[in-house]
Amino acid sequence: KIVANITHITVFLSLPDSMRASWVVASSLLILFKTSLLNGLSHITRRAWLTASSAAVSSAVLSCATGSSAVAKSSAPDKPVPSIEPIKDAQETLGKLLENWKTATVDCTFADVPRELLEAKNKELLLEKASTFALFDKSVSVETCKTTNRIVRDYLGATGKGPLVGIDKKIRIALDLLEDPDRLDEYVTASEAFSQALAKATSLAYAAGQDFDSQNNFEKGDSDRNDNSNLEQSRRAIEEAKKAIDGIVGMLQSG
Repeated sequence: KIVANITHITVFLSLPDSMRASWVVASSLLILFKTSLLNGLSHITRRAWLTASSAAVSSAVLSCATGSSAVAKSSAPDKPVPSIEPIKDAQETLGKLLENWKTATVDCTFADVPRELLEAKNKELLLEKASTFALFDKSVSVETCKTTNRIVRDYLGATGKGPLVGIDKKIRIALDLLEDPDRLDEYVTASEAFSQALAKATSLAYAAGQDFDSQNNFEKGDSDRNDNSNLEQSRRAIEEAKKAIDGIVGMLQSG
């Protein structure tokens, strides 16, 4: 009995702090259970109960250890797998946006009354065109346009969709694919340049919603746009981001 108690104490001291509480609870329950049975069942020997209690305590310790191990294993996050494919998808997305910039940023679904029709000398003609059947007269209105930032923001991942969402993290993870240690600084520099350019492009694309040409119609085919508008500055920042990500993909492909 003394040896058994010493063994239990030794095991208790060897347990980590997180498991000692479970040990105490299990031991207390076993003592209460054993005492009640010894008082009520006289035909069962004390030695048998000591043997049974030792086995039960050992089983409790094993269960606690197994449970702790399982919890630790299940709570451990999976390590992200580095891949060049998401970065190439982002590269391709930026390329397509730049190639189709005019289509993506000019919306010509508006119609306005011709300015000459609004002149005082054309008052009678204006009244005629404003008749019930004027809706079917194509000469009543002209097709006009506005700039739009909606598609640009979608492409940049600003609306929570597309290959550019979370791209900075994917680029950092892909560093494990870089085989040439001499290009580490170059990779980090390109990653920072890309991140800064993308953030700048996204911010300017949002502000482009307040550009003059975004608020005021202009004639279709009119190419006289403000070179310093938020939308145009966003385009230049996207070009910088594209250049940086081209370099990143090139380094990863060459190892």
